[in-house]
Amino acid sequence: MKHTHYRYITIMLFMQCILFLPACKVQQWGESVFRQADKVSDSYAATMRPFIKTAVIYDQFSSVADFSALLLTDEARMIYLDYFFHRTFKTQEEQDIARQRLLTENDFYITFYVIGYQPPVMYTTNRAMFSGEYQAQGALLGTVDSVWKTTLLVDGKEYTAADIRLVELPVEYRHFFGVNWSQFKSAYKVRFDRRDEHNQEILTSGKHHVALHFRSTIYDVKLEWLDVAYRFLV
Repeated sequence: MKHTHYRYITIMLFMQCILFLPACKVQQWGESVFRQADKVSDSYAATMRPFIKTAVIYDQFSSVADFSALLLTDEARMIYLDYFFHRTFKTQEEQDIARQRLLTENDFYITFYVIGYQPPVMYTTNRAMFSGEYQAQGALLGTVDSVWKTTLLVDGKEYTAADIRLVELPVEYRHFFGVNWSQFKSAYKVRFDRRDEHNQEILTSGKHHVALHFRSTIYDVKLEWLDVAYRFLV
């Protein structure tokens, strides 16, 4: 019986060597062969989040559309450039020129990046070969026939857009939008004149209540930024 007991102890020790020692070696080998990437700090996306607003519109349990918008204030533009220069080398002179160019654009326009999606509408027809219906999905924004129209509200006063353009969203802004972005969504650059018809500034210095108002023939929704400063406080 003693010999049997010793034999079991020997087997257990041997099994431990098989289970644990190779695991350490495999781990060391894996770390040396499959080098793990160093992740970029999430601080860029975290500091951008206050400038992004999102809304999903439902009709009972069915989603009608969803919108996410990023207000390109002076601060938001500088966060974008900090992240861009982290990825792309530029000389200090080139960085200064890029920063000044974006800040100058804010002298003339109030700008948003808007991403959104709407499900296709199903229409019945006798011309469809199999299902008896077809799908149609018009432009979300920016055309005469687009399903949704958008206006700007600043402290309760409403303004129409100067231009709305369908764009290829820069990869840095895709990162900022995070889970709100997908390949199925359309991206638009929406700009409003910085001055009204009386040449008065729409967004003066200080903080304001800003909203984007989206309207269709049936639904409407607002994305709101409370107490936001569009320009750097001097």
